[in-house]
Amino acid sequence: MAGKIKNSIVIPTFNEKDNIGKLIEKLKKVFPEGDTEIIVVDENSPDGTADVVNSFSEKDKTVRCILNDGIPGLSPSIVKGFDSAEGEFLGCMDGDMQHDEKCIPDFFKLAEKEYDMVIGSRYVKGGGFAQKWNPVRKLISDMSAFVARIVLGINLKDPTSGCFVVRKKAYNDVRNVMNPTGFKIMLEIYFRLKNTCKDYKMTEAPLIFRNREAGESKLSSKVIFQCAKMLFDLRKQKKY
Repeated sequence: MAGKIKNSIVIPTFNEKDNIGKLIEKLKKVFPEGDTEIIVVDENSPDGTADVVNSFSEKDKTVRCILNDGIPGLSPSIVKGFDSAEGEFLGCMDGDMQHDEKCIPDFFKLAEKEYDMVIGSRYVKGGGFAQKWNPVRKLISDMSAFVARIVLGINLKDPTSGCFVVRKKAYNDVRNVMNPTGFKIMLEIYFRLKNTCKDYKMTEAPLIFRNREAGESKLSSKVIFQCAKMLFDLRKQKKY
């Protein structure tokens, strides 16, 4: 891989063939310097998602695909990507085109400047929604955020956005105590950094959220159960 990698963007995927190529192209436009790698962690998608990524890898060594052949799920995939990343700063975003890629460079700049973790937020000034959400979906999202804030006692405005950047050194500090399951790895990392003896600096930054362009949502009753279980497991470890 040519040059020194400063930033790593990890994208977990499952059946995102129709989205992932477009997303990679968009990311290459907002990260043109060559110091940012894109790691797609695919959960053995039967639709050929990995093949699309590998076609980019043949021409660009800052793009690569690895397979999550271990514990299934979005969070384990992200951890696998972070563990293999070369960058000093680790970013995470969805592969379904819902996180506006133009917001991501600012997250890395903030992390490089002073923060250990930068969380993309739809509810801070400058953030929001590109299109109106389905009322049922918005209700589920709002309820999930409310429960997360109450159960964990955190003051994040958007604890469920799923888009963030964390300094690799900070991530490594809590890696051994993590037990990633389900979808909400961002919450676990934030919670564990907040509940250590070190004074990590964390902030929220504007994120624009778009509607999915193609494919199907991965939200299911199983995912909701896993998220709820993770929240209450983390609560047991909370410092008071």
